[in-house]
Amino acid sequence: MIDDVLGPEARAIRDYVNLESPDDDQVTLVQRVRSHRILGRTHDVFDVHCTETRWWVITEPTNLYLQTDFPDAEQALIFHIGLGTFLAERMRGDMEKGQEEHVSAAWRRFRDALETMNEASEAEDFQSVGIKCRDSLIALAKSHQSAPWLGEVLDPPKAADFKGWANIFADSLTDGRLRRYLKALVDKTWDLTVWLQHDSNATAMDADLVLEATSHLIATFGKLIRRQEVGEPDRCPRCDSYRLHNEIQHDAEREAYKESNVCAGCAWRSEWIDIPELVDGE
Repeated sequence: MIDDVLGPEARAIRDYVNLESPDDDQVTLVQRVRSHRILGRTHDVFDVHCTETRWWVITEPTNLYLQTDFPDAEQALIFHIGLGTFLAERMRGDMEKGQEEHVSAAWRRFRDALETMNEASEAEDFQSVGIKCRDSLIALAKSHQSAPWLGEVLDPPKAADFKGWANIFADSLTDGRLRRYLKALVDKTWDLTVWLQHDSNATAMDADLVLEATSHLIATFGKLIRRQEVGEPDRCPRCDSYRLHNEIQHDAEREAYKESNVCAGCAWRSEWIDIPELVDGE
């Protein structure tokens, strides 16, 4: 059977294509044909045969393209990257849900800055972008001044002192080089927002650069706060790989479901355990 020869990553591709395809056109073969690292993101290209059709499936983000439309894999990859860039521009006001929940107040104000930018045409409009980016950073500081992971602050800064609070956050969330990097990011990003606010010759490029810097800093704090609350990702006990995938199977004899973690790096698998909430009939 196809399950016997597919690794976890290929099985995920198979399941994705099967979900997108009709019941009479399911996957018969999955092959990874190449992998490209572009602008820090790895795109895997899979050649997927179905009963009636044949697809290129490309990851990061995962999408599929009919080979009748794109006979060559490189054509599909170029289109995929271009589409991803276009969507990224439209979606730069979006953040992963798991991260946004930790910086929601700041991110809402950052979206206000984006809306201002979309309608901006004069220097004073671009200055307003700087004001709203600054306000989003202040909101970030105010949102976490009583966070459990922060601990007791013996000499707290003023509520609106973004630099003061952000440096305290950095001490709690990071160490070593990452801490030094984050503190430098805090210092330079705040200074950029204040500079733009007061620059009577501000241009669209100036405002766009400040938006990018602000977005990056808020997202960085979102990731770090999420890591503090959910912990580090699991690693394979055999090879230390992070590429662990959860698999769920239906046990027809016991009318129950079970799950196991499997490593894409060395094929290690954990013991199967029952999933009580997915038992049939419950």
